[in-house]
Amino acid sequence: MIRPDIRCKVQGSSKEAPLTTGFTLVETFIVIGISVVALIALVNLFLIFNSVYGYQQAFMAAAGSAGNAMNAFEAAVAPADQVLASHSFSGTTYSSGAGTLVLELSSVDSSGNIVAGTEDYVAFYTSSNKLYRLIEAGAGSTRVSGQTQLSTTLNSISFTYDNADFTKVRNVTADIVTQAQFKQQIVQGHLTEQIYLRNSQPLP
Repeated sequence: MIRPDIRCKVQGSSKEAPLTTGFTLVETFIVIGISVVALIALVNLFLIFNSVYGYQQAFMAAAGSAGNAMNAFEAAVAPADQVLASHSFSGTTYSSGAGTLVLELSSVDSSGNIVAGTEDYVAFYTSSNKLYRLIEAGAGSTRVSGQTQLSTTLNSISFTYDNADFTKVRNVTADIVTQAQFKQQIVQGHLTEQIYLRNSQPLP
């Protein structure tokens, strides 16, 4: 748009001085419109980033929780001597079944040697949407007695055994589903693994 060249005479002089005008009303509206569009774009970009970040955090919570739990199963089942029908931990009895796993392991000292005549006991059990591991270590064992929370996003867990007689069980299949939510989106982590007990690995 061509600005009008407005001139006025300077007092005491015959010369005309040009007057510089500011933004016109139309130009002001155009600038405001561009600013609003840019602001809306920035807000949308922030919202999209926030949604993606939130979803990723939920995914990591679900998948990470399932992975940590499966690692704990492997670390306990692989060196186990046997699956127990039940065992009492400090006066509370836990029994193996679809949602609980109780194991007996040989105690191992700091040099990696088996401690003769001493056993460790491990139980995996659930409470609401939480998964726990309970350890009762024998004298001289490098394992530490106590309870550890493995997951706070548990949706379901299932232990299946290759034999109904726990004294004859040679492998355990663990199936775990964890779940986290971000806004209206449900994110799940699902892992299944068959784990063989010590000295029960299948022949190649």
